Amino acid sequence: EKTYLGVEAHFAPRTVKGKHRPPQYCVCNVGQIYSGALADMQQTMNTLIDVWSEFQAPEMKGLLANLVAVFPDITDQRVAKEINLSFWESAKDAHNWYVKSPGHKNALFQHTSGRLKTFGNLLASLELAGPMQHRDRCRQCARPVQSKEPGGLAPQNCGVCGGPTFRHPLL
Repeated sequence: EKTYLGVEAHFAPRTVKGKHRPPQYCVCNVGQIYSGALADMQQTMNTLIDVWSEFQAPEMKGLLANLVAVFPDITDQRVAKEINLSFWESAKDAHNWYVKSPGHKNALFQHTSGRLKTFGNLLASLELAGPMQHRDRCRQCARPVQSKEPGGLAPQNCGVCGGPTFRHPLL
């Protein structure tokens, strides 16, 4: 079958790296752009750079991580796809950033003004229904390994074969 290759970038503020706080809120934005619309792709990437600059500000509060995956050419659909996930300590932290962000304001302007000619997207906000279950995978037997207690980190060794896990971070 077909496999489409893309690139993923991960940003976490320095104050968060190495800490294991599970997110309580996630904003998911999935977009697609006609693959021949280079101007739309450039504008959305420039806006992403602006937003990541904002995320690096020392007064940035509540952001745990931002992940962006771009698949530049889904040939049989003739579109590029972008998936953007931001993880927050709370819905309030996310809201406060979105209403004050010049980068987000610019993104909204691009959508509503018609500057983006082919970009369509779905924006969803998600809250945890219960404690997050951290999972990893065994390097030897490939079984999923998860914490026994909801909200805890997965163990460093597989409970079946004893092999080490990959030690995937929480975010």
